[in-house]
Amino acid sequence: MKDWVPGGYLFTNLVFWTVVGMVLVGTNAVPIVLTVGLVLLALETFRRS
Repeated sequence: MKDWVPGGYLFTNLVFWTVVGMVLVGTNAVPIVLTVGLVLLALETFRRS
């Protein structure tokens, strides 16, 4: 459990990968939202016809 205190290996890894994940999600948020929106628009269009 001592590894979970600040400065420990596991704590540092946890913080590092959390920040990396947030940056990746943040920088890709716009393309992801646009893609999901276009897919939903296409599905609605095909469903109506």
